[in-house]
Amino acid sequence: MAHADPKLDITTFLVASIHDMKNSVSVMNAVLEDVVRGVDPEHFPEFKQIGEVLYEARRVNDNLIQLLALYKIDQQFYPFDAEEHDLGDFLEEVMGRVAPLAANRGVTVRHSCPPGLLWYFDRELIFGAIVQALHNGLRYTKSQVLLSIQEKDGLLELRVEDDGRGYPQNMLAEEDAMPNQGIRFATGSTGLGLYFSAVAARLHRNRGLTGATRLANGGSLGGGAFIMTLP
Repeated sequence: MAHADPKLDITTFLVASIHDMKNSVSVMNAVLEDVVRGVDPEHFPEFKQIGEVLYEARRVNDNLIQLLALYKIDQQFYPFDAEEHDLGDFLEEVMGRVAPLAANRGVTVRHSCPPGLLWYFDRELIFGAIVQALHNGLRYTKSQVLLSIQEKDGLLELRVEDDGRGYPQNMLAEEDAMPNQGIRFATGSTGLGLYFSAVAARLHRNRGLTGATRLANGGSLGGGAFIMTLP
């Protein structure tokens, strides 16, 4: 009598594979960081190229972490943890993460945040979203990126702006930054970062209000602007 093949649980397989890939990429990141710290840029012509490779490896690692977080959120077992954070400290951590890439690309990253600003949010989710937005800004800017954090109309507003060409009009037509355009094979864009940021923002609810993200063009630098608001 023939035996039926066991049904493949593709979701479990994919999640396990993502975990495995994330661990491998983390090892690559650690090795590349050691190399970057151990060489003299003036006497190592390939320093800039290694910096770009390190950036791409970090981006892959961040994307894998976002995929795992989205899976946990979808399955309703993500440990959402909204605690009070000092935005000044948060800003320093974010800038420390993006500063090496900015220096490698010769881009100026400015930031602003009023002293003593405190807010409740899930640090891991918002940290990942803002770092992703800054990396996008560094990728498409001409020369400078601005991260500004402020309380506005009773909401926490985190805004990432650049002086690049701005977002395509079809992306601005969306109600928020939750992309519906699908995968773009020409650019390699999946919209994962914007999707993750929108989901992360929407998990934050308070006083009948819900967090949100949106895209705009113009702003203080004349390019693209990613705006996240949290209640």
